[in-house]
Order: sequence, then structure tokens, then C-alpha cells
Amino acid sequence: MAELGEGAAVPVIKPKYINAAIVEVRFESGIELYELESSGAAKALPPAGTPHWAETGRAYPAVYVREGGAGEVKTLKVKVRWDQQGCDGGAKLEGASADGELKITGDFTVSGAKGEAEASCQFTKRPGVVRNHGRGLSLAWQVTAGGETGAARGGTPLTLFFVDQKPRPIAWLGTGYKSFYLPIADWATQWAEGKKDTAPVLAALWDKFSDGTGARVPHVTGFSYWRTDDPVQNLIELLQPGSAAGRKGWSCTSIAHLFMECLALHGIQCGEVVPLTPPGALMFLVKNWRHDPRPVPNWPAKPEDYYGGTWAHSGRPPLNERVPTSHGWVVDFRKEPGVPAQGQRDAPLGFQNHWIVEVSGKLYDTSYGMVHPSDIARYAAAALAGWLVGVLPDAPPARRAKAWVCHVLLKHRLMRIDRARN
Repeated sequence: MAELGEGAAVPVIKPKYINAAIVEVRFESGIELYELESSGAAKALPPAGTPHWAETGRAYPAVYVREGGAGEVKTLKVKVRWDQQGCDGGAKLEGASADGELKITGDFTVSGAKGEAEASCQFTKRPGVVRNHGRGLSLAWQVTAGGETGAARGGTPLTLFFVDQKPRPIAWLGTGYKSFYLPIADWATQWAEGKKDTAPVLAALWDKFSDGTGARVPHVTGFSYWRTDDPVQNLIELLQPGSAAGRKGWSCTSIAHLFMECLALHGIQCGEVVPLTPPGALMFLVKNWRHDPRPVPNWPAKPEDYYGGTWAHSGRPPLNERVPTSHGWVVDFRKEPGVPAQGQRDAPLGFQNHWIVEVSGKLYDTSYGMVHPSDIARYAAAALAGWLVGVLPDAPPARRAKAWVCHVLLKHRLMRIDRARN
């Protein structure tokens, strides 16, 4: 026993603490995203072996299904680095958004004064509706170990898109498309932001292609339908940086495929439908034509042939310009003011074929913003005006004008080809 005045040993109490930082975040939804380069090459996001978020590099986007959506996947991995004292053993990682709509949790083991470990995590809370966090979602992270809780640096912002249902595969014939492209994920979640379930999501997406009576002019993408006679036909060319679509316009094919990718990303089944001009006709005339109730044939030997005006090629929509004829024939088919198509008010006069989309037993004409029953005869009656069956040179030939020879709609039957479905 120490006597009065003698020194006594004082025990040293070492403080407990833990400092942590997020090193990497790897999402595991299984939904692949691609970024298009200016060459048209598709690059995986992120590149193989690269995390979605790292303290030393850029953040890459990921797609997950919303809370409650069919086919949901919740897993991800987060690498944590620490220095600590007195906190060895089991540890809990938690990251949460400020609004509480999203939370990530996982477990790992702390061992030693300094170290790293990968935590297998889950989304324990996700948005219950479609969400677009393409501009970055801020998360606050914390680690709890040995009864101590401390904020974890890093791991934010994350780039996340939450879709309605598990995406359906992309399998369109001969396109060479990858799974999903980043602009599609951005648009499809922006356009359906805050919605859930198939019908509301479909309605929200279609709203960007139709005002209920016709196409959107201007279109939210900034593209114009058939602005020139050489529009962009392929979704890859449409979406790549420096796309020619701004100069040349976009076609029915690229519009339809863009809409189909948006639908497929939200898990909505759809398919390509191609209305096709039948044998005996050169083109079908779009609805902005009318013919006299009792047309006067210009050729008595062919009473079904009607004169549709004389047209010269034009560099402006609708790509044909009406010019006076010197023949004096009776004009039975007349071109009305243009029918709106995506991004412009004066669409071309006619086509040999067209691309539209079938969804839930209806035909969505993505170029003209109209919905029709899934019946090609009823589609034709609502969308077409007649047929171009021949052209005759006007006089003098130097004008390069063509007289259009037309038939009324009932003279031929529009063909239908059902192509790939997802």
C-alpha cells in the first residue's frame, strides 16, 4: 500500500474513435448502360473493372428498379477505408439522401488501426416512383463500430436512374443496338418522373410525342421530322455526339426506336410495325391530302387515275413544292396545309413505308403523334389520303417538275409487317 506522499500509478485510458471514407461504389442492378462516342462506337458505362463511383475519378450512372417495381434488384458493393482505435469487430455502413427517400446499408468488419473492406450493401429505401438523378444525388454516409459513429467522407454524388419495372431486352432486327444508351435513360426517367405502374408511365412517355391531337412541335429533343430528304434513320447516329439529326432531321425509324427504348427501359412490351405500300402503288399519301367527292378522270381509258398536281423537289419541308402545270389537267387531289409531325408542322407528302409502334393492342404513330386501333385497314383510313401510282414529266422538261398520278385510298390495301418485339 502506498504511503502518504508516495507516487501512485494512474491508468492511461486510450480514446475510442473511428474515421472512415468511401473509396468505391459498385452498383449491381444488372442493367447495362452504354455511352455513344462521336464515331458511333458504344462504350460500356462504366468500363469493365471500373467502379461507378471512385474517390480518384468520375461518377458513372446506374439504373435500378423503383421500390415495388417488378423484377427489382437492390444489391451494391461499397469499399470503405478507416483508421480507428478500440472499434475492432463488426461495423455498419449507412448512406442516406437528405429527403430520406433513399437509404443504403451494409455490414463489414473493422480489424486493425488502418485498413479497407468491401461492404455488401442493399438499398433499404428507394423511391417508390420513377426518379431521375442524372445530375447527381447527394448522400451522407456514416460508419458505426465499437459503439462509435462517425461521418464517412466521399461516396457522393451518385448518378442514379430509377425505372418503373425491370427493363425488357432490346432485340430489334439488324440494328446492332446495345442494351440501353445513356440519353435514353435520362429522357425516359425525366419524362416519367414521379409516375409508377405501366399505364401512367406509358401516358407520360407518349405525352412527349403527342399533345392529344397530333405531334409535338417543337419536340423536346430539338429534332425535326424529315427536315431534309436524308434524315437520320438509325438510333445510334441519332444519339451520338455531334449528331447529324440537328441538321438533317430524324426519320420515322429513329423516332419509333427512341420511343421503343424508352418503353423497354421501364419494362413495357412493344413491337415494330411497318405499314408498307402495296404492289401497284409507288407511295401512300399522308392525310393532308383531299380529293374531290366525284373526281374527274384525266385519262378516260383509266378512270381510276386522278391528277394530283405538279411538284418540283424542294430543300424545305415538305420537300416538294407545288408549281403550275402547263398541261391544263384537272387537279382532283389537293395538298392541304401540312400535318404536324415531330418537330415540324409541314411533313413530307408521302412515303413508301413507315415505322410505328404497337403497345398494348394499339398502334402508336410516333412520327405524327396519333394512336390507332391495331388494325391496318383502320389505321389507313385514319392516317392516309390516297396513293401515288405514277409521275409524268411536265413541260417544259427543263423545269424538272413531275405530275403526280393518284388513286383514292380504297383502290389499294396498305400492307403490314410486324417485326421484332421486346
